[in-house]
Amino acid sequence: MKRITGCILFTLSIFLSFFLSSSDQSIIYIRGVDSSTLEPGRSEDLYSSEVIANMFEGLVRFKKGTYDIEPCLALKWEMSKDHREWVFYLRRGVRFHNQKTFDSSSVVATFKRRLETDKAQLKRQWFFFPNIESVEALDQVTVKIILKKPYAPLLPALTDPAALIVAPESYLQSGTFKPIGTGPFSFESWEKGKTLILKRNPDYWNGKISISRIIFKIITSPASRTLQLRNGNADVLKVQTAVEFEEFLGRMEVKTFTVPSRDVHYLVFNTKKHPINRVNIRQAFAHLINKDGLVKHIYQKVAIPAVTPIPPNFFGFNSEIMDYQYNIANARDLLKKEGLEAGFTVTLFFLQRNLGLHKIANIIAANARKVKIRVNKIPLPFMELVKRCDRGNHDLALWGWSAPPDPDFFFYPLFTMTPGNKNRAFYENPALLSLLNKARETFDPVQRAGYYRKVQEIIHKDLPWIPLFHQLTVVAHRENVENLYTTPNDYLIFKHASKHE
Repeated sequence: MKRITGCILFTLSIFLSFFLSSSDQSIIYIRGVDSSTLEPGRSEDLYSSEVIANMFEGLVRFKKGTYDIEPCLALKWEMSKDHREWVFYLRRGVRFHNQKTFDSSSVVATFKRRLETDKAQLKRQWFFFPNIESVEALDQVTVKIILKKPYAPLLPALTDPAALIVAPESYLQSGTFKPIGTGPFSFESWEKGKTLILKRNPDYWNGKISISRIIFKIITSPASRTLQLRNGNADVLKVQTAVEFEEFLGRMEVKTFTVPSRDVHYLVFNTKKHPINRVNIRQAFAHLINKDGLVKHIYQKVAIPAVTPIPPNFFGFNSEIMDYQYNIANARDLLKKEGLEAGFTVTLFFLQRNLGLHKIANIIAANARKVKIRVNKIPLPFMELVKRCDRGNHDLALWGWSAPPDPDFFFYPLFTMTPGNKNRAFYENPALLSLLNKARETFDPVQRAGYYRKVQEIIHKDLPWIPLFHQLTVVAHRENVENLYTTPNDYLIFKHASKHE
């Protein structure tokens, strides 16, 4: 009898061990750069925002696989005839990760905190929040947002991390931030520079979550990242270059999917520094870059050359603009017009440990030498790159930008000097600012698109920076991982994902 009981217990322990291990559906997502913050209102980079998007939610969201807006924490909304008052009717029965009830007070607290934050400390979307005059709770499940003036892209703006709803208890008396949202995953741990772990929210309001954990693992070496995925030590990564893409071709154990570009990568000029404060000098650099060759050499099928700051699939794209062509003779002539045919020296800042950017920097430097321009290449860690470029220490810098798919989220933060902007060209143009303000207040799509086409013409002429390429989002994952998708904000979302043996 004791022997039979022992056998039963042994068999049961083996079964439980197998069951628990098979039900532990953790996904290891490897990235080359760590997040810098988990606070939605302060996120200014993709690496932070992508994690935030899996923990926090907004009043609205993009419908899966489209640019269409659909309800999220708000069930529906209404807009006044003058486009200044928006009333949102909230979803009942939603709880934060700490089991506190989500209601109108949570929305008001989130928005008021961001409205009251010192402008200099705000990151993304400060170009949006100044439009808000007030936010008030009409009752427990109804919120009214009153704008100072009409703002056409309000709904897509509400999908940005800066507009996601945070539990009031996230802000601790110590001044630190504890990430508490309503999303499908909650915060578990963060060993900075190594791993950031989110765990499944068992009480998520919008359906059962299959994945038990998302492990954001930092591996700085591109070769090591691809090797980890090929060997099955990781489950998913975003492909950065053609070399990485080719690593997975023909491998049955790894699958890829591609979505249209929602970003821009560019060479920015510090227009306050001599001699690149002169348009002729900036245009000379434009003639030193063979975009088609650059993309073919480094990115092949994972990027397309950029002509304007917005991707060609975006609303308002100006298809009539003719790009600058690679022409060394034209570059020499422009330098001669400025009396700089003897050349000069500039610094070029870019993100370290990014193979594609290293190659671009090398190409720019090599071509510049042909016209006697000396380019000092300075690779920097991400946060150091941000700090030094925000201070204007650079002459040139390689940067990228992604945002919700509306032209306003590209042009306003990148080409105006409003507080919280990311205008690292330090470029100012009153005519351009006037057009952008008109476009923001115009709800007629034809008229609004016309404003943006003119904006692109001005930028193309003044050339505060050179659009280089739009990178397609290519996600590589193990064949046993399914139902991953990216939002139009370019964030990889795991709430529908599953993983089988």
